[in-house]
Amino acid sequence: MSDFTGKEKKGEILNLKAALEMVGDEKELLIDLLNAFVNDSPFSTEKLADIQSKNLEEAAKYVHYYKGAARQIGAEQLAASGQALEDVLRGKKTGNIEQLTKNFKECYEVAQEAVNDTLLIL
Repeated sequence: MSDFTGKEKKGEILNLKAALEMVGDEKELLIDLLNAFVNDSPFSTEKLADIQSKNLEEAAKYVHYYKGAARQIGAEQLAASGQALEDVLRGKKTGNIEQLTKNFKECYEVAQEAVNDTLLIL
């Protein structure tokens, strides 16, 4: 098993070209997804910790939701950090859950800022 430290940064913060391809070049759909990302159900480390204390599989599902949203909008670093955290929560890989969660939260905040900046110019 690989050991994830949570310090790996892979991909772009926000790859709009990939995001547009994902939605079939429908700019309005992408704008809707970006708005949903910043306005609907923000990620919470406290909520994750609460879920994790009860059920690792449910915690993995919680992270999976945000990882999937990140992939839809081209937030590659967030998606990669989410995948690493999800894999450890599911027991597929070993790693430091605390550090991976911290990294995921940092990537989430950077992605949120990038999305907000992007929405101002779209």
